[in-house]
Amino acid sequence: MLKKMNWKRLAVLALALYLFSLVWNLPASFVWSRVQDQLPAQVELVGLTGTLWSGRVNRMAVEGIDQGALTWSWRPAGLLSAAIELDLAWMPRNGDVRATLQAGAGILTLENVRGHLDAAAMASVNKAPFLLEGTWLLDVPVLELQDMEHVVRADGRLVWERAAGGLPTALALGDLTADLDENDGWLQFTFSDQGGPLGLQGGARWRPGQAMVLDTRLQARATAEPGLVGGLTLLGQPASDGWITWQARLQ
Repeated sequence: MLKKMNWKRLAVLALALYLFSLVWNLPASFVWSRVQDQLPAQVELVGLTGTLWSGRVNRMAVEGIDQGALTWSWRPAGLLSAAIELDLAWMPRNGDVRATLQAGAGILTLENVRGHLDAAAMASVNKAPFLLEGTWLLDVPVLELQDMEHVVRADGRLVWERAAGGLPTALALGDLTADLDENDGWLQFTFSDQGGPLGLQGGARWRPGQAMVLDTRLQARATAEPGLVGGLTLLGQPASDGWITWQARLQ
């Protein structure tokens, strides 16, 4: 009887190990084929290798636009909260961003998002109708989405160092910042400048699948190039205090 029980336990253990091995070695391509149609945007992956737990994509294309390479590795700590937790490394052209992703029960959380993006490269890759220069610095402790529709937590700061933009040349704007917060299910941006050629106040709000709504005030300071002064007047006429109100929806 004892031997029979031992064999039964051994068979159950062997089956459990077999199932664990199947899940552990589940190809990333198989997982991707099951989730790609559920994303809010069209995403194409080229050079997808590895498993659900550790792998690499040589090139991601979002809505046909190349967004660089991505690698990921599993963090066992996520099991404590019944979620999948991964360390991510995103490598767009001339950029490097690291983050931790946690997914489970309709909640997607990005934590410790830190890195830099080259503004000129991102403008070129995303086919922006103007030139950009400078470096975007990301420091976002947390960004949490529910059902890929609502922002439930957000905290962090984006900095655009040595910002410049425009056509036919990029005009100096100074250093610009955006502080992040959550407001009624939206990601809220609060803008400010550091005393450079472009004065910037106000904010914006965004959430997945929605246009970004801008409500800002702009001003060309005495150090601004003539092209910046003329460009801002295309957005509106300055008030008595020299500020121009600009509201827009960016898809």
